[in-house]
Amino acid sequence: MKKLLITDVDGTLTKKSLVLSHCGYLIKEGIIKDDGSYKAWEKDIKNEELIVAVAGNYRKSIIGKTIESLKPSEFINSFLSSKLENWYSTLRELFHASETNYFDDIYLITGSSDFLVKILAKKLGVKYFATKYFLDENNRLTGEIKGMFSADQKDDCIQCNINPNEYQYIEGWGDTLSDCGIFKYCNYKILVDPTKQTLENMPLDINIDKIIEE
Repeated sequence: MKKLLITDVDGTLTKKSLVLSHCGYLIKEGIIKDDGSYKAWEKDIKNEELIVAVAGNYRKSIIGKTIESLKPSEFINSFLSSKLENWYSTLRELFHASETNYFDDIYLITGSSDFLVKILAKKLGVKYFATKYFLDENNRLTGEIKGMFSADQKDDCIQCNINPNEYQYIEGWGDTLSDCGIFKYCNYKILVDPTKQTLENMPLDINIDKIIEE
């Protein structure tokens, strides 16, 4: 039986957002400045208003910079080494899949930056689709993106890039309502530390099989 795992990253595979954690890394390195939103988000990482605010400051602050200047490899290495940033149970399932949880294919579908997710996916040995950040003719970030933030965007990504009919079993991991775009294709659905808003507003036609809470 051919099996597929589709998982979100931010708040699901990793405890914190890659982009927002990268923002903090760049602030610490003195590459960009905090407008106050990051410091507030650190104290309330599931606050959706703060998530939007930090992401907005991040995208604005990196305009005109090269990807190399943002130290993506150094950041990912630091991020993965921190117990505070990761859900080790889910990472272990990817790294050490047994016969009972073996997947033929694993896809990361996430709103995080493609230049960060590319490195993470390579380390995990999986495939990915992420928010695309565009570069100008001098390989500098323009601030323009093609997002992977909503349920519709994740749904469209699967329709365009993955053939669910190839698999007899599809498992999905997520943590917010945007991951309903993943769940609609899955036989088994797992929510990882979901927000109260997500639990209260989950569509009636999506039955969650398991909830993992911190």
